[in-house]
Amino acid sequence: MKTKKNLIKFAAIFLLLAIMTSSFVACKKDDSIDPNEKNVTKLSFKAASGYDYLKSLDGTLVTISGYMATSSPVDGSFMFLMNLPYQSCPFCVPNTSQLSNTMEIYPKKGESFSYTTQAIRVEGTLEVSESEDKPFTDMYGYEFCCKIVDATYTIIKAEDLSEDMALWQKIANTDVVNDIYKMYDYVNFLCAWNTYFVNSHTDENGVTQPGYFLYASDAENFIYKDGAQYNYGYKEGYFDSIVAEIEAVDKTAFTDLVANVRKAEALANKALGELENKNYTSEYKYVEKFGKEDWVFTLNKGEELTAEMQKIYMEFSNWLGSWEM
Repeated sequence: MKTKKNLIKFAAIFLLLAIMTSSFVACKKDDSIDPNEKNVTKLSFKAASGYDYLKSLDGTLVTISGYMATSSPVDGSFMFLMNLPYQSCPFCVPNTSQLSNTMEIYPKKGESFSYTTQAIRVEGTLEVSESEDKPFTDMYGYEFCCKIVDATYTIIKAEDLSEDMALWQKIANTDVVNDIYKMYDYVNFLCAWNTYFVNSHTDENGVTQPGYFLYASDAENFIYKDGAQYNYGYKEGYFDSIVAEIEAVDKTAFTDLVANVRKAEALANKALGELENKNYTSEYKYVEKFGKEDWVFTLNKGEELTAEMQKIYMEFSNWLGSWEM
């Protein structure tokens, strides 16, 4: 009987020790997970412009800081994140629907984002498209090679903003960046006007008119005609006015941006000279896009002009993306 009691007592002690040991191990496991030591990669808008780098981070946890664009869907189903506040629409590469210095952020399943005008820090999983040639597309038709999913955000406190943000806020509170994007729309048109087209449409008489790629005469009208779509860039002193706008914010802080505008001005003059000197050819052929035969123009130096345009534009895009909070 005594032996039986001792066995019961021993079993009870053994069970108690097992429970304590199990609890200790479980507590230790939980305590070892430090949320501040998570393997999170900090992205910048500049880094986000490099596809190969992004692809190497596909499926990993990332964080990036910026502002919600005011055009983000009101239902909070996703947001356009930019590094400029109060933007009414996302930035795009000229004459495309490809997002530039803008990232789409998607919340966790069943959740939504509440809009804020304050600077925010986003954390979520980076998702990268299969290739640059097969980008993601959203409900608005915008194209992009990466997005952040299963995301959350926190408000960035004023004291946590970088020292350069005071200077950045000065330029962000003007129309400088938007005006430079508009400038690049003009320069891109000069470099590649023959790739622009008029869609099929119904005229004032109710007759359907087929679409067509622009003729040289169309390009000249878009540029020279007062009030036409790209006439603003042809105005005398146009590029000087943008430089003056930049230097009004700070005379010396943005010399690299001023230099970029001057490069764009030089390219605009070169491209306009190609048009004025009729350095292009035309061929009458079937145009599959519009299902008819028509004249199609080719610029003699079209590839050269487009490559230079992309190089200078990317220089500006990288400058814009380099501002971090």
